[in-house]
Amino acid sequence: MLNTYADEPNQTHKAVPMPPKHTTFFTNGNTIQVLALPQWLDMAAGLHPTVGVDLPMIQRGFVWKPKQIIELWDSLLSGMPIGALMVSEMQPDEQRVALTPHGKDTSPATQRLGLVDGQQRTLAMLMGWQAFTASAAQHRLWVDLADEPAPGHLVRLRISTRHQPFGYQRTEPNRKLSLDERRRSREAFAAVAAQDLLAQAQPHPAGAKHSLPLDFGKLVQEWRALQNPAAWKAQVWKALQSVKTFAMEDDKAVLKLQWDALEQAQKDAIQQRLDKLATGLQRVFNAQIPLVRVAPELFSPDTDNDHESQNAIEPPLARLFQRVGSNATPLLDGDYIYSVLKHLMPEVHGMVQNLHKDSKVAGFLTATDLVMSALRLAAVQWKDVADHDNPSKEDFHRMVMRPKNADATQRQKDMQALLGSEGAHTLRGYFDTVHANLKYRPDIANDPGLPPLMLPYLGRPLVQVLLRLAQAGFLQNPVNEASRAQALRLVLWWMRWVWDKPKASRIAFQVISKSTEHTNLDLRIAQAIVQEGTGMAMQPPTAIAELGLHQADTAALIGKERFATPENDSEKNRHIRSFYRHWWQHWSHQHPMLLWLQRDYVNSLAAEPLAGMDEDTPYDFDHILPSAHWAGDWRIVGSTGAAEDFRYARSVLGNSIGNIRVWDASHNRSDGDASPKEKLAKSGDQDQRHQWLKNSAIDGPHQAHWEACSPSDPKAKTNWDRPRALAFQRAVVLRAYALYEQLYRDAGFAQWECA
Repeated sequence: MLNTYADEPNQTHKAVPMPPKHTTFFTNGNTIQVLALPQWLDMAAGLHPTVGVDLPMIQRGFVWKPKQIIELWDSLLSGMPIGALMVSEMQPDEQRVALTPHGKDTSPATQRLGLVDGQQRTLAMLMGWQAFTASAAQHRLWVDLADEPAPGHLVRLRISTRHQPFGYQRTEPNRKLSLDERRRSREAFAAVAAQDLLAQAQPHPAGAKHSLPLDFGKLVQEWRALQNPAAWKAQVWKALQSVKTFAMEDDKAVLKLQWDALEQAQKDAIQQRLDKLATGLQRVFNAQIPLVRVAPELFSPDTDNDHESQNAIEPPLARLFQRVGSNATPLLDGDYIYSVLKHLMPEVHGMVQNLHKDSKVAGFLTATDLVMSALRLAAVQWKDVADHDNPSKEDFHRMVMRPKNADATQRQKDMQALLGSEGAHTLRGYFDTVHANLKYRPDIANDPGLPPLMLPYLGRPLVQVLLRLAQAGFLQNPVNEASRAQALRLVLWWMRWVWDKPKASRIAFQVISKSTEHTNLDLRIAQAIVQEGTGMAMQPPTAIAELGLHQADTAALIGKERFATPENDSEKNRHIRSFYRHWWQHWSHQHPMLLWLQRDYVNSLAAEPLAGMDEDTPYDFDHILPSAHWAGDWRIVGSTGAAEDFRYARSVLGNSIGNIRVWDASHNRSDGDASPKEKLAKSGDQDQRHQWLKNSAIDGPHQAHWEACSPSDPKAKTNWDRPRALAFQRAVVLRAYALYEQLYRDAGFAQWECA
């Protein structure tokens, strides 16, 4: 039997003898070694005296979601098997990557195992094996004994992360908390420094009737130290009584002791869950896990195969990795390419890491996207190689590893030169150039640059186009102002009106490659994209006004039909209406363009965003008139005298860019459901109110409409009549059009009309 468990909580963990001190971990021809699970986790954590665990260069990073981590630990606590791990015996001089950033390395003679398959499971287990340490950990595992377990689970487990320090939805662990839950959590932990949130904050209850979360790793280590279930349970019971958790008092979020408020029935339920957890931990400490040996010859290219085949250069380990390492989380082509490159060219790992340490790089692309971008840019100079915005494994093989009419070694050197070298004609140099051209310059009035928080929204297809513009010499450092203006226009148009961004990126590369001069290059790229049906042509504000789409003085409340094309209207007008509909984007309240429209204010929000991260941003996309006023059940809203047509128009108005602003998350939480009139009143004197309007991108003359759509009685926010509804419509319509005029003016889109 490979896995054995003991169900009795009164059994203490018995130490399993260490593996013999051999230079070879697998002895006597064995290909399977069965270890006690605690022994394996000590090895992985860098706590074992003779054996350590690393990652072969081919491995990718940690990709598991919170739900996967929770389910793995519930399986362990429930006594379920979690499968075998695959390891290799690594030589002292073999290139490798540390499994954990805090892993303790021992002497050079220590036996090192390379974890070929089982990285995700092992790292997930380590999250609950040791008490949380703020310096290294990116995840934290919690057990909440006061909360009912999820269906089919032994106890309630929660995850918090560096980017989501207040956890995730309790019933949907992969979904972020709501904006209100995050605001309230920040309020409760207002005294905690931002960089210490993961160490000091706790998960938001997120719907739990009672919540007393404890650090799971700390409980595990206490179990290990005491080796006495009764003493351990007594210690946990005492700890529960001193836990301060999230609570609401007088509409304010605070941290409060909860134990004394619990009824006896709830304390009895906690005791039962504590008993179940003790039983589960006993199972964990008595569990065994099999390690399967991976032969060293799998690390070398299979040179016995056909010279032209992919197998001729791809190490068998890569195929194994692809087959067994992607069962839970799909292995994307980019992950595979990066992994193979790291294996065959180990120095690539360090190159990418060094590049990604630079905030000017990390704000644009993930580490994997860096490699894919280097491949694409390097391929520009390779003859007879088609452009691939997202090359497949087969494309990668043909381009780099076994090209028909080129030297593979030289192509690999080309990629290395882009990734690891300094200078203008390297990936670092191109990023420096792109950043210099895009960055917002607050000392210049109405500068069209992008604030840092906007960079992660660009996406790899567009970023690669910008890097290509730098590579082609169109973008320069020091900055050429004319080229900078063109690049910024292209970016802003692309973000809202390009549909198929990968296809648009391929089209842009073609235009850039064929261009012999730089005049109107931004427009020529946009026109080519529009011609291929991948984007929409920019429209002047006058064209929108001619169709009355800016009209606010109407007695009718208009919903989605405001963008409908009348019968027998022209194709041109149809395009204009569709174009402006996408400006409103009323189907979502997420409007990243506002980060640019409010760039002076947004630039003041301190943050270093990272592309591809599930971040708790320092800002919210905030409804100026909160959704609590208009998004409720129509049986509530409609019973107070509003016109029936407001029923169908309210979400179109409410989620329009005209009713959304970017707002500091900490300030937003304090506003709650306050109306625009209340928010203005809180702003203080006239100068402060003027600043509030400016920061919110609201024109001063429109202030009256925002005050008029506020309820006369703050306690009756869902009371609507026709005058209030019409005022709301006027405020939204006028602001949406004013924002578009601002975009068109400040970005210089009139240049596209004149060309």
